[in-house]
Order: sequence, then structure tokens, then C-alpha cells
Amino acid sequence: MKTTLPGLCAIALALCSSPLRAADPAPPTTTLAPVSVHASDSPVTETPAVQVRVTRKQLQRQNVTSSADALKYVPNMMVRARYIGDPNAVISGRNAGTLQSARSLVYADGLLLSNLMTNGYNGAPRWGMVAPEEIGAVDVLYGPYSALYPGNSLGTTVLIHTVLPQHLVASVSTQLMSQDYRDAYGAGGHYSGNQFAAMLGNRQGRWSWLLALSRLDNDGQPMQYATATPGGNAAAAIPVTGATLDRNPNGAPRLVYGANSIEHTVQTQAKLKLGVDITDHVAALFTLGWWHDDAEDRTRSLIRDASGQPVSGGVISAAGQTWTLPASGLAPTAGTDSHMLYGAELNGRFDNGWHWTAVASHYDFLHSQAATASRAEPGTPVGGPGTIADMSGSGWSTFDLRSSGPLGERNTLYAGVHDDRYVLDTGVRNASNWPGDADGMPVSAFAGRTSTRAAYLQDVWGFAPAWALTLGGRLEQWRAYGGLLGNATSTLRYTDRQRTDFSPKAALSWDFANDWQLRVAHGKAVRYPTVAELFQGTISANAIVNNNPALKPEIDESTDLTLTRQLDHGHWRVSVFQDRIADALYSQTDITVTPTVTSVQNIDLMRVRGVEGELGLTDVWTPGLDFSASLALNDAKTLQDSQYPLANGKVFPRIPKVRASLFADYRFAPQWDASLGIRHSGHQYGTLNNIDFVDTYGAVSSFTVVDAKLRWKFSPGWTASLGVDNLTNTRYWVYHPYAGRTVFGQLRWDL
Repeated sequence: MKTTLPGLCAIALALCSSPLRAADPAPPTTTLAPVSVHASDSPVTETPAVQVRVTRKQLQRQNVTSSADALKYVPNMMVRARYIGDPNAVISGRNAGTLQSARSLVYADGLLLSNLMTNGYNGAPRWGMVAPEEIGAVDVLYGPYSALYPGNSLGTTVLIHTVLPQHLVASVSTQLMSQDYRDAYGAGGHYSGNQFAAMLGNRQGRWSWLLALSRLDNDGQPMQYATATPGGNAAAAIPVTGATLDRNPNGAPRLVYGANSIEHTVQTQAKLKLGVDITDHVAALFTLGWWHDDAEDRTRSLIRDASGQPVSGGVISAAGQTWTLPASGLAPTAGTDSHMLYGAELNGRFDNGWHWTAVASHYDFLHSQAATASRAEPGTPVGGPGTIADMSGSGWSTFDLRSSGPLGERNTLYAGVHDDRYVLDTGVRNASNWPGDADGMPVSAFAGRTSTRAAYLQDVWGFAPAWALTLGGRLEQWRAYGGLLGNATSTLRYTDRQRTDFSPKAALSWDFANDWQLRVAHGKAVRYPTVAELFQGTISANAIVNNNPALKPEIDESTDLTLTRQLDHGHWRVSVFQDRIADALYSQTDITVTPTVTSVQNIDLMRVRGVEGELGLTDVWTPGLDFSASLALNDAKTLQDSQYPLANGKVFPRIPKVRASLFADYRFAPQWDASLGIRHSGHQYGTLNNIDFVDTYGAVSSFTVVDAKLRWKFSPGWTASLGVDNLTNTRYWVYHPYAGRTVFGQLRWDL
């Protein structure tokens, strides 16, 4: 493409600034109406496609322990929160499974919380930077139909809006939770935790401030199970009891002998927001967030020898066979993380209807270490050799400058520029005592950077009384640079890369009758590879293997047709959508070469088609009864995969054929309300070739889960609640087990 990014940036900046200059008369006077400090959300939430809002009142009616719970009943979505405090709570939506975290975006007041340094189970948004008490509303945007967002919006964009007080506010809450977990291997039991949260804020003259604090202390259920392989020296085998003969998702036999990743997490969060009306026409908002996590993953042997002592290694005899236990099968891990979020925003509004906003953010992994023992240490860890992985110094920075306003009587223009930078530095060293310092030799290292500069224009043209045409485009220039990979003896560097792409967008809406709208939208999105996808691999014979720094970006052509009906007490919506994603990025095995190579690779073409229905009603049948429901039918297919042809024509992993939700809340007395929620996820596969058919540890389950909550406002300012998630104690998996029946008790005071 010959069009240069600097040229388009200059055009966008001119468009952003020209209405501001036009509004400035020669003598210095105030041309802006007074504004209050607020999040930069009103211009950017407007989208020419499907949008779902979750209000603060809705959140209060459901069981919430983190900001990720706001998405619990959103249509055709789920968050893979395996236990309370899970830092790897990845979003799954229309066209993205729970291993495709880079196909979603999460912002809080315009500050990016999505971890786009990687794409996978460990790329979840940093939910801990937003306390549930801060949230005023959450908007969920479907698909890449707005030019205001980067290509990662090809899946889902989540906009969290927090609030600043207009008067003195204060709240304190304490919550207890207890999980009744059961499994088929002997590691069931009760896993409990508690959470404390407090908030204080005020507005005084031009200044507003809010301080939020929270602390979570929780024990999660086992996340993984230790399995043994058949074989070994039968003469030296130790007879044991307690082992479970099992099958893996593909139907192959295995022996389960232990539970690991039984995490105890202590998470502390602090957030300060400071807003000021600098003048009558310019306001500023500053954010400082801190999140700290101390996590310890213990292990537990489930087998005993003849004397009743636990066994964690060696060769054993069980179920009539000989088995060999891996040396690190019950090795514990521990991690410590301290993250900081810095944000600054300036915004204003002119009398002529134009708005402008500048937002800068930086997310910093101040300290991030994960330690792993080299040998089994079931129970209380005792120390010994291991490794320590260090990601300290990694993070990302973003900057956005945007403007919006009317052009004449029928057009609204959006224009802006964007810049981001992702830095990933990871080193692994040996440690003589794994819970201590990394005092040994280097094991491996990888690092790299990516950056994107973008400019966009989007125009909404109301060319007739019932019609609106939205046309937009986003020009992006992407770079990957500074990539390196090292082992104990050498470090090799990658070649820098750069490319430019243009993503057009279009939508047409028709209000063909009172309270009826039909809208069709189409958008292209380019999702660039993350640093980890490009540069993480291994070194063998002085060459880099098992990765591909020349990975192509994912290119999505997405279409949505939506019919909406507004009712006196609610609305309903039906949407038909399709995504055709070329060069989809996924970890797979290239079976066309010898020896085979497993790495992140480009899948030539995948397609997702679906139908969504959504219904929301208030005061149904009787005052005080609110009801919402959704149903989605998804058809996700791998159309062509030249490196792994066994996937051709198969269902794409981790996107269920059916998703459904139901939520009802009944305010049956002035001080009482009760809610009931149901979440359903249908059949899905965990493998590209669809050979997994056993619903067991390692599988991806279909499930139906029932939640309930009862609230009582027993005194002015005081609320008590009792809730339960997974009421029927359903056992289900997303490779790891989800939580069992969990009971919540909460006491809250508000000023």
C-alpha cells in the first residue's frame, strides 16, 4: 500500500484539531460549556453493530467477586474463571475460544487492561485493576465494525465505566465464600476464602477523588491432576492404593495418582482516581492502580503404600499394572506479582457539539516471578532445586487522541490517532532453593517488542429520516522488533518486521417503523501476532526452532445483520453473523514435515457462522420482576489447514455450538430481592481434529449451571446477601475443572 501512515496521521490530526480552531474567536474567550470529570467513554461506545450494557444495578443482583463477573450472563459470551481469584480469566465470544485471548479488548475508562503481549490461557485481561465497587456500567461491543478500535476487536470489546463521586461516598463490605468441590479421584473437599473491600470518595469544588481498596484470600480447588504412564521395572514396583484408573479425553488409559495446582492466592488491590475541572472547558482524570498477588500452588498425593504413607515418585503397582511416576509430577509452584497501572486523560466539549479527548496509559509488571520445584513435594513445600521465571519490566503503553462532532446537520465525524507499544522480557534461571532467589545459571530467555501506530476516520451520515450510513477506515502500521531467544550458552536475535494494513468498515441502519430497526454491518480487522507468538521458542544446534517470527496476522472479514425491537418495558434482538478469518493463529502440529513441529502456526481459513437472540424485560407480569434471556447457535469450522490437514472440515476448538443464559430478579418486598441465573454452554471440542470425546480432566465440557442470590436491606445503608453459584454442584471442565457449588455470604455498608 502506497499510502503512508504519517500522511493519514496528519490528516486525522488536522480533522481532530480543525473544529477546535474554528471555534476559537480572535480574542481569548471561553467557548466550551462546563464539563465534569468523567471517563472517556461517551464518544467511543458508539458502534454501528451489536452492543450490550450491564448496569450497576444488574451487578448488585448477582454474585460478584471480580470485575470479570460482570460478563457472566452477557449473550454468547463466557469468561473462563476457573476459581475465585483466577488471574487467567480469558474471554470467549462469538469467534474466539478460551485460548484466543488476543481476540478481545478490555478497557477501563479508556485505559487498556488487555494483555496483548501474548495470546492464550495466560493472556487474560488484568481484571484486578478494577474493583467491582467502582463499576458504574459495562458495555460489550460485538465484532470489528467500528474504526475506533484496533484489530483485536474482531471478537469482543469490553468497556468498563467507573464512577467519580459528586458528593461524599463511602462503603465497606466483607464477603465469605466456601466451595464444595467433588471429583472422581479423591481430591474433593471444601475450599474457602474471604474478601474485604472499602471505598471512599468526594467532590469538593473542581476536584473529585475516589480511593478503592480490596483484599482477596482464597483457596482454589485442584487445577490439574498428576498422571502416570504404563511401564517400568515390575520387580521394583511399590504396591499402592488410592490410584484411579481413568481415560484421557481421547479415550486412552491413564492412572491418576495426585492433585496439583491447589492454589492459595492473596490478592491486594488499591486504586486512586483524581479528577479536576482545570478550567470551565477542560477536565482531567488521573488514575493510579496497584495489584499484588502472592500465590502458592501446592500438590497432594492420592496414593498410599502398604504402611499408609503417601507416595509421590518411583515405580508403582496399581490396577494390575506397573506404572512410572514422573519426577516432577507433584512439583509445587509459587508466584509473586506486583503490577502498576498509570493513566491520564484530558477531555473537553465545545458549544458547537465537538468533543476531544487525549488518553495515555502505561501498565507495568513491576515484579513478576514464578518459581517451580524440580521434584515432587506434596503437602507443605520443603524447598530444594528448581527454576524461577522472571517477567519483571514487561508491560504496555498506549496513547489515543480523538475528536468527534457534527459536520452539518446530517453527519457526525469521528477521527483519531493511536499509538501502542508492548514489551515482553522473560528470563528463566536455576535456583538451589526454588522458594528463594534465582542463584543458578540461566536456563532460557526470550524478549521482544511490538508497536502499532494507527489513524482512523468514521462518518455517520443520516441521509434520510429513517436511514443512517456509517463509513469508516483504520490505517495501521505495525512493527515487531528487538526479538531475541537465549538458552544457557547462547543468545540469538530475530530480524525486525514491519507492515501496513487498511481496514474498511461500513454499516447501514433503517428504522423502518416505530421502535423497529434493521442494521447490516461489515468490517475488516487485522489482528497482529503478539510478542510471545512471534518470538517464544527454543534453541537447538545454534538455530531457533518451534516458533515462527514470520507469522502472518489474522485477517477477519465480518458481517452482522441485526433486527431490534424496542418495547414499552424492554427490548429484543436477533442477529445473524459470519466471520471468515484468514491465517488464524493457533498452536498446532505441522504434520507435513519430518520431524513434526508443534508451535503457533497460521491456519489458512476458519469460519464462524451463528444466530443470536436476546430478550430483556422489566416489570414482567408484576412490578419488580425483571427478566433477561439469550440464545446463540454457533457453527465454527476449520475450512483449510495446510499444515494440519486432519483439521479440515472439523469444528474449531472451544467455541460451543450453543450458548444460552437466563437471569431473573424479583423485588418481592421493599427491602428484599431474589435472583436466579442459568448459564448453558453446549458441546465443544478441545482439539483441532475433534478426537476428544470423553468428558473428563483435560476435556472441554458442555454444562448447565444454576446460580441464585438473596439480598436484604435490613437498615438504612446496610445490606446482607446470601448467594450460591453452581447450585447443583455440576462437575465440568475447560481442561481444568471449574469450581463446584460455592456459597457466598456478604455484609455491606454504604454511606
